[in-house]
Amino acid sequence: MLDNMKTVNSVKIAQSLFLLNAAIWLAFGIASLARMGSRPSAPVITLWIIAVLMFGNVGAMLLSGAGLGKRQKRWYYFALAVLIVNIILTVTDEFGFFDLVTLVIDLVLLGFLIATRQRYSSLTA
Repeated sequence: MLDNMKTVNSVKIAQSLFLLNAAIWLAFGIASLARMGSRPSAPVITLWIIAVLMFGNVGAMLLSGAGLGKRQKRWYYFALAVLIVNIILTVTDEFGFFDLVTLVIDLVLLGFLIATRQRYSSLTA
């Protein structure tokens, strides 16, 4: 019973971190759209692409969090892939304070998922 509670808690923590990350990226996406009106000289298509990618990241984060709740290997690996791609893209782009915030969340979440991998590895794909 205690082990089952630990599993549920670790999954809930991971889901919460993915939800936090999704909320941050949603705010970034909305802010990006809001800036479009204030930058008439910027290439609109580029700004739209950036906003769409941010909203896509929100979807990937939400999907990862929801999938982890199923406690299946495939969702665990999907969540790891989302985090790894986010980490790589964060450090290879312009880096500012908000990038640091999302990077720290990604790294904490990645470490947490690796540390609790046994919660997902004994399940079916």
